[in-house]
Amino acid sequence: MISVIVPTAHRPQLLMRAVTSVLAQSMSDLEVLVVVDSPICLETTQLLSDIADRRLRFIQNPRSLGSAGARNVGIKAARGEWIAFLDDDDECLSDKLELQLAIAGPVRHLVIVSCLSYVVTPLQRYIWPRHIYDGASSLDEYLFDRRTWFRGDAMLQCSSLLMSRQLSLELMFTPEHDDWDILLRAVNAKGVRIVSVGKPLVIHHTEDGRDSLGASFDWRKSLMWADNNRSLINPRAYAGFCLTVVSPQAAKAGDYSAFLVLLYRAFRYGYPRPMHFALYLAIWLIPIRWRQKLRSLWYHPPRSRNEYAA
Repeated sequence: MISVIVPTAHRPQLLMRAVTSVLAQSMSDLEVLVVVDSPICLETTQLLSDIADRRLRFIQNPRSLGSAGARNVGIKAARGEWIAFLDDDDECLSDKLELQLAIAGPVRHLVIVSCLSYVVTPLQRYIWPRHIYDGASSLDEYLFDRRTWFRGDAMLQCSSLLMSRQLSLELMFTPEHDDWDILLRAVNAKGVRIVSVGKPLVIHHTEDGRDSLGASFDWRKSLMWADNNRSLINPRAYAGFCLTVVSPQAAKAGDYSAFLVLLYRAFRYGYPRPMHFALYLAIWLIPIRWRQKLRSLWYHPPRSRNEYAA
């Protein structure tokens, strides 16, 4: 019924946690298809070979294709009617696939099913998104037109997605911002609806400094992706993308040449909100660890002594 595609490279212990969470699903009519995106992952392939479950298959790429290319290899090889995706450092809760399949509906090629996620950081655990996408606004505005001081209001992350194999083959992933890209093309070009299970079904581990196949992007490539997809991103969302999505990448890398470039493009080709500009300054002026700490305190303030006693 469902093929769960897990791209991986050089993270065998995290991968085992991800694979175990899929094999423990409440529905058994599934396969786990691991795409090992490197020809030299001996420990990974050995651990996979030792798992005595016929629902597990793995493919080893002769050369690295990146997260998007690895997922595309998995889509082409999948046997299931539905495709789900899972990053190798994330986990599924046991009823994820069963609950998502229950709300998918009969028109398979016109729906993508998501869910809420437990987002685990070194400081806190959150439930994101705080606002589920309901189609009331355009998808690009939902993703990029940020209206809150801290991120987490909007989120559609690859590990939460379920779609038909037919739709996956029609769309396929592209290298830059692969999950956002495939969602925007699905909604804008094919009229696909996004529906969501209103409870956390994924554990998403982030902000821990680990490298991954698709976790980091060069800000110039991100900006080029937005420029090449202007038909999918309206001016308001474009400005938000430049000032609140691309800028953290450049600031984290210490590439100060991006400051004026992103500011210019946001005002030249987009319509920034005052909050976009305020967040932009905060991203460049306040270290990322301080911003994460402020977010943690904002959403999870310290308890009083009485509360701890209770």
